[in-house]
Amino acid sequence: MESFRTKSGYRRYNVESYLGLEKQTNTICYCRVSSPKQRDDLARQVEFMRARYPEAEIVKNIVRYLNYKRKGLKSLLGRAMRGDKLEVVVAHKDRLARFGFELIEWVIQQNAGKIVVLKQTNLSPEQELTNDLLSILHVFK
Repeated sequence: MESFRTKSGYRRYNVESYLGLEKQTNTICYCRVSSPKQRDDLARQVEFMRARYPEAEIVKNIVRYLNYKRKGLKSLLGRAMRGDKLEVVVAHKDRLARFGFELIEWVIQQNAGKIVVLKQTNLSPEQELTNDLLSILHVFK
């Protein structure tokens, strides 16, 4: 049985691993587009995810960038807050959230979960700010 000692000399045991109660990771592929006109893009995202993660659960949303009342996103966050260990896979960081990605990532990580971004883009702070401003303008036009 796995154990460790505290600074005060007490021995602690990992009872969950001994009893086989360790949480299994649930892999979820999150796919999102901004409007119903982009259903074809959503279908391509789903196809891409299924090819890479055939056993994963697929969560789809059609909703604008700044709308956080997304059924799929709320479901993910609810599961993470209930204690599920999640591996959330997204094609691009902005598919999950343009703003607040780090907060969503923190919630997922609280139960040893993680977010996997398949297509990372390394933008300078200026490029990122420009993209954010363009996104805001796009939402309010």
